[in-house]
Parts: sequence; C-alpha cells; structure tokens
Amino acid sequence: AIDPAVGGVLIRGERGTAKSTAVRGLAALLPEITCATCRYGCDPESENLCGQCAQERAGGQVIVTKRRQVRVVNLPVSATEDRVVGTLDLQAALEHGRREFEAGVLADAHRGILYVDEVNLLDDHLVDTLLDSAAMGVNRVEREGVAHSHPAEFILVGTMNPEEGDLRPQLLDRFGLAAEIRGDADPAARAEIVRRRVDFEASPRQFLRRWGPQTDALRNRIVGARAHLARVEVPAEMLALITHIAIQMAVDGHRADIVMYKTARALAAWEGREQITAADVRQAAEMALPHRRRRDPFTPPHLDEDELERAMKAFEKKGGAQAGEPGDGAKDQATAAADEAPASAADRGEAAGPQPGERHFAAASALETPALFTSERIPVQRRHGGRRTLTESKDRRGRSVRSRLMHEGEPPDLALVDTIRAAATRAGRPGKPTIAPEDYRIKRRTRKIGNLMLFVVDGSGSMAAQRRMALVKSAVLSLLADAYKRRDRVGVITFRKTDATETVPPTASLDLAHARMRDLPTGGRTPLAHGLDLARKVIGRERTKDPEVRPIMILLTDGVANVGIRAGSDPIEDAMRSAQALRRDRVPALVIDADQRRSTATALPQLARQMAATHLRLETLASGHLTQAIRLATA
Repeated sequence: AIDPAVGGVLIRGERGTAKSTAVRGLAALLPEITCATCRYGCDPESENLCGQCAQERAGGQVIVTKRRQVRVVNLPVSATEDRVVGTLDLQAALEHGRREFEAGVLADAHRGILYVDEVNLLDDHLVDTLLDSAAMGVNRVEREGVAHSHPAEFILVGTMNPEEGDLRPQLLDRFGLAAEIRGDADPAARAEIVRRRVDFEASPRQFLRRWGPQTDALRNRIVGARAHLARVEVPAEMLALITHIAIQMAVDGHRADIVMYKTARALAAWEGREQITAADVRQAAEMALPHRRRRDPFTPPHLDEDELERAMKAFEKKGGAQAGEPGDGAKDQATAAADEAPASAADRGEAAGPQPGERHFAAASALETPALFTSERIPVQRRHGGRRTLTESKDRRGRSVRSRLMHEGEPPDLALVDTIRAAATRAGRPGKPTIAPEDYRIKRRTRKIGNLMLFVVDGSGSMAAQRRMALVKSAVLSLLADAYKRRDRVGVITFRKTDATETVPPTASLDLAHARMRDLPTGGRTPLAHGLDLARKVIGRERTKDPEVRPIMILLTDGVANVGIRAGSDPIEDAMRSAQALRRDRVPALVIDADQRRSTATALPQLARQMAATHLRLETLASGHLTQAIRLATA
C-alpha cells in the first residue's frame, strides 16, 4: 500500500483463516485517488498514460479527472486469457467494420488491487502474464490482428491453501512478499473473532461506524507514509546488510535483494524515519525470503529465524559494510547449505518407537527414475487441463494457436479475424463482407494436461525383510520428485493386515504425499486383492469427476498375497480377478517387484499379464533402464 513497486503479496494459509476478508478489507484502508475519466482511470500526473490521455496532453488539453475509491478487482480461477488481457471488440468489428480493442481485467485493475483467490490453481501462463504486467506497469496485447498497450499498475495479491498444491518456484519468486496465516490458538482471541463476525453480520453499518475512527487513522498514516517514502535513504551499511543476508540465505538471483531494499524503505516510511535500520532489514527479510527458500520438492517454504539472526550477527562481526565485499559469497552459501541440512528424527522431536508389530524404514538412497509421461502433443481433446502433456483443449481455456471450421452443435469460441477473412475470401469483392454460417471459424486451443499417479504400496510384514520397504519408499519419493516438477496429482493406497487404505487421496500437494510415505509403517499380512480393488475404485471415482483424467497405477509389492477378498477364498485367484477388472477398465499400470530373492513362488509376472502391465524388478529403477518400459505402460 505504501510502495506498490514492492511487487505484490502472496498469502498462504489453511482454510477459514480470513485470507479473502483481509484482502477485501485493504481497499477501505487506501485513500481515494484522482483519476482521468478515460476507460483506464489514468493518473493525470503520471507519464504512463493510455493513448487517449497521452493524445490530450500532447494537444495541450486539460485531462478531465474525478475522485474515486481504490477498486478491488477479483480474478476468478476460470478466467480465460482473452478476459484477462483483452481482445478484439466483437461488436465494433461486426457492426462497424472497425478493429478496436476490448479491455480486460488488467484494465479494470489499473491503480487498484488485483485479487486472485487460489492463485495456485490458475494456469501458469496466466500467472506469468499477471506478474509481467505488474512488474512493467503496462499490458501489451498483440493478438487477433490487434496491437494495443495500456497502463496496468496494480497491487497483485494472491491467496492459496498449500494443501491444494503449490506454485512453481519460478512463480513464487515473482511475488515480492509472502505471508503465512494460521488459525489463532488463543481462546480469547478466537472468541473476539467470533464476536466481531457476529456483530458485523447483525449490522454492517453500525459495525463500520464503530470501527471508522481506527480505519481513518490507518488510512491517514498510509497517506503520510506514501508522501514520506521519497525522503527515506538507505545507508551503504544497510545495503551491504541486505546483500549479505541474501547470500547467507542462499537465494537465487537478485530479486530478493531488490524486494528487501524496497520493503525496508516502506517500513521506515511507515515509522516516519528518514533512514532504514537493521530492524527494518530484518523485518523485510522475514517477508521477502520464505517463499524463495525452497531447497527441494518436499521442503515447505520457510525462514529459519535463528539462521537469520546468525547472519545478522555475522555481518556485525565482520564490520558492517565490509561484509559486502566480493569473495564472501561462496563461503557464505556453503555455510547456509550446511545449516540447512535436514534434521534427524531426534532433532525434530519425533517419536522414535514404532507401534507393536510394526516396523518403520527410512528411504534408501535416491533411485534414478525417468519422467513417467512424455511431453509430445497428443491428438486428444480434454475438458480440463493440467501441467504436463500438451494437448488440445475442448473448452475456452488455453492458448489459441489456430482455427478450424465450426461444426454444428459446437459451443462457439469464435476466431473472429479468421471468420471475417473467410467471409471476405468467399465474397471475392471489396467492401464489408457478409458473414454466413459456413464462414464461422472457432479457435483451436492447446494447454497442458495433468496426470494422476496412483501408488499402490504393499505395507505387509514381508516387506520388512531385506529392507524392501526402504527401497520402495526411495522409489516412490523419486517418482514424487518427478511429479512435483511436472505438477502431477498423486495418490497413495497402502494395503496391509486385512484391508487397504486410501492413505493419500489424489492431491496436488506433494508435501502431503511425501509426509505420509515417509511415515508409512509395515506389518501384518498381504491383502493384495483389496489394494487392487481400492485402486480401481479410486481411479473410477476420479474418471467420473474428470472423464479426461490420465491415470497410471504403480503397484509396489513383493507379491506374497495371503489374504483373500472373503474368508476362505484363494488370495492369488482373487488378486488375478482384480487385475483382470483393472485391465477391462483400461487402467495403465506398472508392477514393480520388490522381491529381491528372485523367488519363483510369487505370481507377480502372471498378475502383470492379467493387467496388461509392465513387470519390473525394483533394482532396475537404479539402473536407468525403466524409460522404455514406462513409455510402453503409458502409451
């Protein structure tokens, strides 16, 4: 609010923690603005003007202005690229033959707040577009025969629930600041939250009048801080501290340094000071670094306050500005990497003893695994998209790459320029063309679809032998790391004792799957058929939700089935029937044999044939020979 150039805010938190309420309440704290009466509400004092305002200024005219409140513009997750950046004005083109620009959400958000709820569920290319516009302050559009640019200066605020999946690190880094919200654990504070909510619902006007003085005081303080910002200086010693912290924390690139610099100035302006202090730098680091600190796919964004304190003390010990001299970086980064080494279970305070009859195994060293799905374009239309495989989209989401004839009964997604061009070609004469149904062209869009990897893991007692479970966990964690890079959804089913359990329902949160796999116990008998039946049920449920989902089942077991579906039934025959059912449902599958004894007693090769699955031994995962087999399994 004090310096929009900081680069926006990402608010992460669990459900029901008032993330959206906080964002919408921010608009009431911002002062009214003076804006032009043009479509974009330009700042008459700025050099960043739309074409109309720039033309008026160049012609010596006075730009007509008005006063209005700062707007909060909501961007729904389902928004298309056309709606976000703008597109060709269909009405002007058809009625008057003029090629005009129809502004989108970025125009509405100029000089306001652009709020994206569940930003982690928004298409990556749209997030890129938003962040680029926020950084440059301009929206440039070149599409459908239209070339247009307009000012787009806004405060970008995104909210997300990490349990529903994360943003790619490249996108996380583009948000200036990040904040973590948790539910309050203090009973008195929770009671006050309830009282205020009930009071607001009973009488919103009375509630606003009651808290009006506090709101006005905050607004006036923000206005004063904005005016004071230009007078805030950054001493050389504080700039050296900023760069020292960035190096010690081993963040990539220079964006963190710049954001800390701007944030520290805004904090000093908020306090009415003309120089930033070490306290300002520390507070800025606490907001600018957590989302830039992810070191591996399964480490949640965090900032170790003790490590930050050590970095600041090391700076003081080195003599202030001298700490920023060249040559310190490699040593500092090595120190930071050592400090960030994973803690042991004892260090984390976790319980050390397994349950009676159960054993716990840590994962073995990481196994080499290839990508499970190729990224080749496939000639299949899908209604919903993901992140991994490029394919044609059947709805209006995705990038428009070409056009084609529209068939009868298809929902219109008109490619206007191509439609008009077809009409003009058919007419064969100059002048305004008459558009007929045979001229209609619709857009062909492409987007990346996601995949569902369903792990079906044997947790029986026989898996404890020869540390099989440790190898299985290592294989799964390696595959999860690949899924994280590709933004696949994953699910985990475990079977042990007398039943199977959906340990991790299909989710985009790889952190959750990793945590559940890490703590997976072993013990009891092997109800293999139960595991296969539950996998079939889960995949069927996901296909009902999304008929275009692309699943693959990965079965990890030693094949020693000894529990049937019913009392007295043959466990092997039951497993074979379950495998045949999966084959009838056309479920791509991979069977990874964890029996290192190469026992001939297991029925896994036959089970794999019944499923039309590829049968592989666990040790082949480390040899790099899995690529071709997986491509066959997912063909």
